[in-house]
Amino acid sequence: MSKTLLNNYVITFFSAKKEYRTLSNFWEKDVVIMADNNERVYESGEHCFQGEKYTRLGELCDDKNRKAELIDYGKTFMKPLRYKTSAYAKKMGGKKGLLLSCDELEKWHSISIDVQHSICNWKSANYEEVREDLLKSGNKILIHPAMRCSDEKLEKTRPWEGRAKIENGEVIVLGKNLLGNIWAKYR
Repeated sequence: MSKTLLNNYVITFFSAKKEYRTLSNFWEKDVVIMADNNERVYESGEHCFQGEKYTRLGELCDDKNRKAELIDYGKTFMKPLRYKTSAYAKKMGGKKGLLLSCDELEKWHSISIDVQHSICNWKSANYEEVREDLLKSGNKILIHPAMRCSDEKLEKTRPWEGRAKIENGEVIVLGKNLLGNIWAKYR
């Protein structure tokens, strides 16, 4: 019963799942960001998300050397590719890449949602497959599922992901599920 209820009300999307894969940042289709009449072209939403992290933090930075370091590192996520897969781009935008200070991370948390909106807006405006997936999803809850993590860890450390559960006969979503919620706005 609960699996049927979830299937009737919830759609999950992630890179390894064929259906609705277009909604994943790992879907490898170009994403373009326009800034100051310049195009920044990325291989995927994930490349864009990570590249824009460093570029935008660099643009906000007052320290000339750090500014150049951040912006230059942001460029490594753009085409032509240095990071051949979305997974590798994610890794190099995290602890394996250029480390960010606590202050920079705090700033990034506040601007990352705008970056993700830009990615979703670009994809929905430029790819028929994305528009078809959004239309096909109807009014179901869109969830970017958290894999291999506890509910507690999901709530505390995975803002972009969520998990659907049945409680008292109703579907509830654990976690912030920011990516799913952003996509729901583009339907």
